[in-house]
Amino acid sequence: MELTKDADKLICSMYKSYLEKRKSGMDKIRARHFEATEINSFKLCSKWSIPDIKATTAEISRSGFGDMYYDGGFLANDNFIIYMENRFKNGFMEVTDFIAKLIP
Repeated sequence: MELTKDADKLICSMYKSYLEKRKSGMDKIRARHFEATEINSFKLCSKWSIPDIKATTAEISRSGFGDMYYDGGFLANDNFIIYMENRFKNGFMEVTDFIAKLIP
């Protein structure tokens, strides 16, 4: 799957959030749901405009990783989880290290 660099950063942040939610005991379906406010609060999005965040979320949706809501929220699907599990085989620490390298 090919994504722009911004979409790659955002999907990694979403996956980190998903893993944190699961670790805290949240069920899988709710953990896959990302409110627009949650996405906007990701550290990597702090300098992005709201239209840029929505455009990047829409790109992730078009790539087959889930459904974007009208308000900018997102519901990740099985393709999202499978892709990220295969990409970060060591889970939370690996994705956290990757994200830390992306954010100055």
